[in-house]
Amino acid sequence: MRDVAVKMMVLEYVGFMRAMQLWFHGAHHLTRGTGFSGDHVNLYGRIYQAIGEQIDGAIEKAIGLFGDELGCPLHITEKALEIMSEYPSPIEMRATTQAAAGLQMEKDFLKFSQNFYNALKQAGAMTLGLDDMIMANANAHEGHVYLLQQRIKSSLG
Repeated sequence: MRDVAVKMMVLEYVGFMRAMQLWFHGAHHLTRGTGFSGDHVNLYGRIYQAIGEQIDGAIEKAIGLFGDELGCPLHITEKALEIMSEYPSPIEMRATTQAAAGLQMEKDFLKFSQNFYNALKQAGAMTLGLDDMIMANANAHEGHVYLLQQRIKSSLG
């Protein structure tokens, strides 16, 4: 795989995380109803803040391994907008619909992460640190999937 293709994959990874951070930050602000406090702080607040920390590390890793252009906020934002446009806006959604949309985004990110990981290995572009970062991020996002799945379950009964 050519160097340009690897850089585009890295940009898409970072862009996907930025899209998720923006979406979940929006859900944090827009949640309402009886579950507001829990959703606002313990679900969406927790998720968007965690993703924000992941983005910083991913951008720094991308720049260190693949070049300064991967830190360009314009390119990251363009990619994030492209990805985010595939999902419904969290505005005016019922709480469970909002959580279901976030859950789909998380599942899609995990699927993308697996493909990204495999492609980097196949291209010979994987480093030990990059491997660790992708795996740690995937582990955190699997935790987000759990939280969102629990949020959309109906009462036991």
